[in-house]
Amino acid sequence: MNIVEVAIRLLKFRSHSQYELEQKLLKHGYDELAVNQAIEYLTERGYLNDAALCDILIAKHAEMSKYSLQETFLRLRRKGLSADLIKTKLAEWDEEFEYQAALKLAAKYLRVNECEDVTKVIRRMSAKGYKATTVRKVLERLIDMAP
Repeated sequence: MNIVEVAIRLLKFRSHSQYELEQKLLKHGYDELAVNQAIEYLTERGYLNDAALCDILIAKHAEMSKYSLQETFLRLRRKGLSADLIKTKLAEWDEEFEYQAALKLAAKYLRVNECEDVTKVIRRMSAKGYKATTVRKVLERLIDMAP
């Protein structure tokens, strides 16, 4: 089976970044020149598109409302997407993305732990990478909602 067929077979299961696909093909024992040529071939034909993959993953993270912008950035970097591309795409998302995720996390944390200690919530959200302004807005909202 030639390298392009192997790459297409890998892409059938899920989308990969160029970096991820490169690493998998190298792991299969193909030489670096053949891998680079295959990636160029697949990119030219639209099989690989890091920008589109970045959009899909950011939308997925936004839908899950689980991660801060910082954590989303780090997760996408681990996929091999370029920092500049991620920053550009995240700039298209507003603060509401992070606010909704932070609100969901804080409410869950308070509900699960049945704790009213706000400092624990602040520490947890800060550790997750949420901005201080977002944490403050969330806490104000939760205090307003409290009985």
